[in-house]
Order: sequence, then structure tokens, then C-alpha cells
Amino acid sequence: MTMSIKERPEEEIEWSPEDEIQLFFALDGLKPVGINKYFFMACIADRLSKALNREVSTEAIWSHLKTMYNLDALDELEPLPFPNDQRDFSLPDEFSTLLAKKRQDVEEASRRLDSLAKEAAKTPSRPPSAASQASSTSKQQNQSRESPAEKKADAPKRAPKRTRGSASLESNSSPSTTPPPVVTKRRRI
Repeated sequence: MTMSIKERPEEEIEWSPEDEIQLFFALDGLKPVGINKYFFMACIADRLSKALNREVSTEAIWSHLKTMYNLDALDELEPLPFPNDQRDFSLPDEFSTLLAKKRQDVEEASRRLDSLAKEAAKTPSRPPSAASQASSTSKQQNQSRESPAEKKADAPKRAPKRTRGSASLESNSSPSTTPPPVVTKRRRI
């Protein structure tokens, strides 16, 4: 029966003085407060697990640190590394005039499309003229009269296929045309 991480009961660790000393060594340079507290806690748990030669969960470390310190107060005291002033956002005045002009252009374009659609609906559709049909059939007949050799002469020629070992005369050869480097192994005697 496997248990997920959420279902696993929180293990109670009895913190000996040696364990607490190792915890303080693991905390060296890493404060588990502020914006990066979870990243720092992952590093602290890794350091502590290596020092104690057993797996220590981050929940156990958090619960023990909460008994020693008021982490919520320390978290509030930690300054943000970037300015975080909250204020209402509004575009400068130049943008409002541009937006108004853009709206007018869009409305004008939609009116033109509507008028073109109405005109297209009013005019009856005409079948193609006999002259245009005759010219299209004569083009098809001329194309069918061409021999296969003439068709091949008109087609662009393909470059010869390169193989992996072929030598290239091009100045910028690609990795597929260059042979792999020869590695010689030396033996110690």
C-alpha cells in the first residue's frame, strides 16, 4: 500500500542538542524568511539531511523553527528586494487620444465593409464569359501537348544528394559532411 505525501503522517523528530547544532550549521547564510523562504528551506533540509545521514522533512524543520522563533513576525520584517508600491494604473494622456482615433478608424472601416456587403448583395452574379472560358481551355490544351522531356527541361535541377562520407567542395561544410574526429587512446604501461 503506497501513501502519497499528503497522507503520510507527520513524523515527530526528537531534537537532540547535536541535531539542533547541525540545524544551526544548516541555517548558516540561509534565512527561512522573506520572498525566497521556500527555496532556502529546501537547501536547509538538504544540508541537514546530509549532516545527520538521515532524511529530515521540511515540515519537521518548519515546526521546530516555529517553536524557537516567531516566523510570521520575522517574515513581515524582511524587506522585499524590489520596490512594491501599489497604485492605480492609468495610461498617459497621449494614449487616450490614440485610442480614440483608433476606435474611429475601426468604426469607419466597419461602415465601409457593411456598405460593400450591401452593394454585393444588390448586384446579381454573372456567369463567366465565353471568351474567358475559351482562353482557359486553350491553355490546358497547350500544356497537354508538351512532351515529358520539355516538362523536365523547365523544372529546376536538384542538387546531387550528399552522403555522410562524401567530400564537399563548399567552403562552409556542414557537420553532416565532415568526418567524425579520430580519437586515439593511450595506454599506460
